[in-house]
Amino acid sequence: MPAARDLDPTAGRNQAFGAEVRRLRLEAGLTQEELGRRIGYSSSQIGSVEIGKRPPTTQFLARSEEVFGPGLGKLWASLSQHKEKAPIWFVPWLEVEEQALSITTCQPLVVPGLLQTAAYAHALLACERRYSRDQIETLVAARLSRQEIFTRTNPPRYLVLLDEGVLSRPIGGPEVMGEQLKRLLEVAQLPHVTIQITPLGASPALSGGIVIAQVPNGHRHTVYLETAAEPVVTSNPEVVAAVTMKMDIIRAESLPNSASVEFIGKMVEKWTSRLN
Repeated sequence: MPAARDLDPTAGRNQAFGAEVRRLRLEAGLTQEELGRRIGYSSSQIGSVEIGKRPPTTQFLARSEEVFGPGLGKLWASLSQHKEKAPIWFVPWLEVEEQALSITTCQPLVVPGLLQTAAYAHALLACERRYSRDQIETLVAARLSRQEIFTRTNPPRYLVLLDEGVLSRPIGGPEVMGEQLKRLLEVAQLPHVTIQITPLGASPALSGGIVIAQVPNGHRHTVYLETAAEPVVTSNPEVVAAVTMKMDIIRAESLPNSASVEFIGKMVEKWTSRLN
């Protein structure tokens, strides 16, 4: 088991909860084995929860509160809140995204959700004409909450391959686009973020949005493929290999990071000039 100082409560929902369980256990002077005996779990199960490898069950929460007092159930509910706001089919990907060591995304149509501003996200959701105003606000909040992975102690390396057309598509109007592209410039300055623009023209990227995440579990890769219906989330080795090859081709065709940032800056000026 890692030492207590190795636990990172900002690494994700499971890790934050596990760090609190460990804190309470040590404060109570209990070993993992002793706590396990009191709540009906093995020491290895307690350890898995503490390092964020295993989420707590309802039974775990109830029995732990018998030992530590109320609080853990409320904590878990608050940590899970943003998942409740997301579509059911999206929850498996959120679990992957929270743990990711690295994320690579290729987007031919819109700015990826992890970099969207509230106004940009609102405009995208509103145009679908299937959500109420309250539903849109809830979905926007869920989308923005995902961006918290960049504020954790060890944020994932993030590579964005963005089609040039995304910078010109008028989502929400000039003010929204200007704000959104300024946001891209801001995050592009972060040491763990790389943004590369793919020039207009024929490209493998045009087949649809793709995301590849590398997670700690054996550094396994998981792929998220956007479709007209529900997106596909898979760790199938053949799919991962095919998508990785496609990503390599797209990146080879894209502008370097410095040239991409310069290009985005010019597009900001373009959108800003339309406000005058």
